[in-house]
Amino acid sequence: MMKNKFQYNIESRQSSKTLIFFLMVYHDFFGEQKMTALLFGYLRFNYLVMYRNSLIIIVMLFLGNMIQAQQLVPLDEVAYVKQINRTIENTKSDSDRLYNTLLLSEYWAQTDSLKSKQALDKVLSSSQKNSLAKGILEYYQGVFYANQGSKSQAKTYYEQAIKALENDSINIAFLIKSWYNYAYIQVEDKGYDYMVKTLTEYCIPLSKKSNNIELLAYSYTQLGLTFMSVGQFDKAEEYHKKALEQLEKIKNKNSVHVVTYLNLVSNYCYKPDSKTAKIYLDQAKELLKPFPESQHYPNYYYQEAMYYTTIQDFDNALASLSKGAKLAKESNQTKLLHMLHFRMYNVYLMQKDYRKAKAQLEHILAEKVLAKEAVNRRITYTQLAAVNDVLGEHKEAYQWMKQASLLSDSLQQNKLLEKMNELEILHQTADKQQKINDLEKEKKANELLSKNKNLRMTILVIALILSLVIAFLIFINYKKQQKLNKQISLSHEQDLLHIENQRKYEATQAILQGEEQERQRIAQDLHDSMGGMLANIRMSISSNDSFNKENVIEKLDKSIVEMRRISRNLMPETLKNLGLEIALKELCETMTQKYFTIQFEAFNLSENIPFKTQIALYRIAQESISNVTKYAQATNVIVQISQNKNILNLTIEDDGIGFDKSEIVYGLGLKNIQNRVQLINGTVEIVSNKGEGTTINVECYV
Repeated sequence: MMKNKFQYNIESRQSSKTLIFFLMVYHDFFGEQKMTALLFGYLRFNYLVMYRNSLIIIVMLFLGNMIQAQQLVPLDEVAYVKQINRTIENTKSDSDRLYNTLLLSEYWAQTDSLKSKQALDKVLSSSQKNSLAKGILEYYQGVFYANQGSKSQAKTYYEQAIKALENDSINIAFLIKSWYNYAYIQVEDKGYDYMVKTLTEYCIPLSKKSNNIELLAYSYTQLGLTFMSVGQFDKAEEYHKKALEQLEKIKNKNSVHVVTYLNLVSNYCYKPDSKTAKIYLDQAKELLKPFPESQHYPNYYYQEAMYYTTIQDFDNALASLSKGAKLAKESNQTKLLHMLHFRMYNVYLMQKDYRKAKAQLEHILAEKVLAKEAVNRRITYTQLAAVNDVLGEHKEAYQWMKQASLLSDSLQQNKLLEKMNELEILHQTADKQQKINDLEKEKKANELLSKNKNLRMTILVIALILSLVIAFLIFINYKKQQKLNKQISLSHEQDLLHIENQRKYEATQAILQGEEQERQRIAQDLHDSMGGMLANIRMSISSNDSFNKENVIEKLDKSIVEMRRISRNLMPETLKNLGLEIALKELCETMTQKYFTIQFEAFNLSENIPFKTQIALYRIAQESISNVTKYAQATNVIVQISQNKNILNLTIEDDGIGFDKSEIVYGLGLKNIQNRVQLINGTVEIVSNKGEGTTINVECYV
């Protein structure tokens, strides 16, 4: 199907520009051997038009395989080199001096291998080279050997650099560049997919992780360049645009901008989209303008020639290529120089100037830069064969084709031998690895047995030590806890004693206050009642008039009764002589009023109640009935006292107006009741609600 499409485009004789870019898009589908076979088919049939277009296909195929490593050389190279040399001369730090010497080696690697080697050797021979971070020296050695074409040595050094830098969080930039260069030198062997894998799995993620915007943009544009090399121009454009998005975050434009702009020029020329290509070409030109000695100029002229080729302005394309070739030669950029010459060859083919096209190929072979690799030589031989055939020099064309065929056989044989050697090495390596693995397993098994034995002993010792430590800690904690408990107990006893003393003190103070109040009441009673009565009797006796004897005797009797009442209040004789039950009964009878009655009840009272408890309960009952008289407005009062074994209960209950305990402020009477209860170590409960009367319950032990 692909061959029919190819022939259809040839036979339709479209313009050279359209044919070129169509075939560039599809060249990856043909493969080099099919393209060569196709070329010889045209040679045999001698169709000149088809033959000339096939030459263009081969040229574009050759150029498509010539993706070059784009080193990030600073735009102002003169200032850059001066700064490096100034730092080397003035710095006192050995590591800074060596690092800048390596930068110098990297700078000269592409253009002056001697200077690059001298700078590298200076670092390698330094006794202070170990002051450099691990992996950095290996990276710069890889750069040097890669630029000298020693891929195997470069690959080894890049591998060492990657291994050393993998766990270095400071020098991630060197790890990113090591991965990129490591993949680039293996593109020919492993293909473009390996480059894509490296960029997407290592370079781009590491750039994001380290927030290195410049290397992230560079990785994106290199990924775009890789897709462009296999004809995936839309995908390439996508990644070039991602690079531009990152570059917008960088304030000062640098060499990454130039590289990205020039890559976009190539991509749009291949699409083809000459207008957009011109936009980025102008941006690159504007950026390079202040730096006429920049190494980026040969690449700029190469892309400018691409643009002119796209619009079929072949004269300007050749002029740009000539400028680029001159600068590349002056700066010793040999690979780029021959790329420029190959582009000239392509332009001459488009102009049908086959003599000049042949001369360009011969020049490339004579310089032995691109042509020193067998694959490139074979392509060049096939191009010379095709051009000579077009010129009618069939014998020479045959010779070149013969060399290409021999070289192709040689390459296939070499690849076969390499494959066989690789398989043999893999087999030997596998056998050795198996033996190593067996020995390692045996060693690990022995080590494991030894470790297990030692581990068991260690665990036992540790367990014993831990047991002793735990036992000691438990003992210490037990002692401390005992001491703490003792202290807590003493403190608690002291607190209880203090509380008890405080209660007794408060009760005593209350009793004293009550006694003082009682004295005042007695004094007032004596003054108001006894004093008045005695004064009245005195006045009756001392009156000059004859007094009524019976009247005086009556007054004396009343005085005696009042005296007994006062005396009974001070210390009831009944309580002292007849006990608590009789005393309380008498109290209830004497305190009964016209407007309320007092009902007394007693149950199971013993005769062994301490007098201190009896007097306290008597006074509590007395105070309670007195409060009823003053405040309760009651009609009935019940005083009940009972004993159950060693528990005494006294209850005074009335049907008065009651009170709200949350609103009432306890007066002296209620406080006296509470204090007297505390003195006998009892408890008191006062139950009252508005309109429901009041109940006082006292309980104590005897």
